[in-house]
Amino acid sequence: MFSFLKGISLLIPPESIPRGKIYEIYLTVQRKEDIRLPLAGCQTLLSPVVSCGPPGVVLTRPVILSMDHCSDACPENWAVRLKKQNYEGTWEDVLLMGEEHPSDPYYCQLEAETCRVFSEQMGRFALVGESLHMGAAKRLRLVLFSDAYCTTLEYNIRVYCMDDTQDVFKEVMQMERQLGGRLIDEPHLLLFKDSYHNLRLSIHDMPQAHWRSKLLAGYQEIPFYHIWNGSQRYLHCTFTLERLSLATCQLSCQLCVWQVEGEGQSFGLDFNIAKDKRAIDSEFLLMDSSSTALAGPSAFQIPYLIRQKICSSLDTPCPNGADWRMLAQRLKLDRHMSFFASNASPTSVILDLWEAQHFHSGNINQLATVMADIGKQEAMIFLVSDGEC
Repeated sequence: MFSFLKGISLLIPPESIPRGKIYEIYLTVQRKEDIRLPLAGCQTLLSPVVSCGPPGVVLTRPVILSMDHCSDACPENWAVRLKKQNYEGTWEDVLLMGEEHPSDPYYCQLEAETCRVFSEQMGRFALVGESLHMGAAKRLRLVLFSDAYCTTLEYNIRVYCMDDTQDVFKEVMQMERQLGGRLIDEPHLLLFKDSYHNLRLSIHDMPQAHWRSKLLAGYQEIPFYHIWNGSQRYLHCTFTLERLSLATCQLSCQLCVWQVEGEGQSFGLDFNIAKDKRAIDSEFLLMDSSSTALAGPSAFQIPYLIRQKICSSLDTPCPNGADWRMLAQRLKLDRHMSFFASNASPTSVILDLWEAQHFHSGNINQLATVMADIGKQEAMIFLVSDGEC
């Protein structure tokens, strides 16, 4: 079974649920303001707070919870912890990245933008990072909106600053759609460092013959701790501009964003305020048209019988290494050898991770090529008909 939302997913591998058991599985993203997740010192929330359940269900194999994160993905910059909320509501550290033990009920793979959590238990999880030095950075997403229609001399540009995760981006897009806003530029990424410096934003280089800014100061500022330790899912500031004539519709300017005493970025804006630049119902908001859960054979890229044959072929160690170890190497998963080896079927766990990584985009022929490279005749089983699976 595969359950998914924007930016998060839950893979329940075959045979994870005991035979004869029926569970009503759910997967939700909690709003930060609804959850009190204690953060101390240099800690910051790197992922959505995700709930999957029901808690307490009996699993015979780990499920894989995938969720977006917004760290710079440099392990040397962070001490990253997986937190889980217990039955009393207290958040506990259940894993420290880089110090996993194969016997633990949890295991994580941190990718560039996604964290994959192997878990033998359902519950409420979050990824928290503690910066080890001021070089650690979070990825922020800057998104610009304005009113869809402007009939006055004043014109407002709203700049949202949020963690670079899909769930909060979708929330802002939906809110702006309800407000009648429109997206006026592509989202921009910014690395926000743990330097204790605030984030400053300013608008420059407007054609003075047609536009002026009504901002009294030269810039607007978002305090460091509102971004690093803040409980709000997104922050925004509004720039109020004034055109000198209602006939003026073209606006060109520069948006500058920087941390105090740090390097900044400048984004050029050039658009017509009387025409829709980008509809809110654009590709940024489109969700998968399919349901939020897939069950049965259609939930997996690899047909069940083919999966069984691959596992029986690769689980047994070979003297020349043409077994599950080579599969992990070819799929660039060899950092987790000890974890795979701790499972009754290492191949099955590797295929679970492959499924989680390639959901909606997996190419079964690529996996067949890897099997052929290993030298296993079983690669030919990818050519069997659907009727044989």
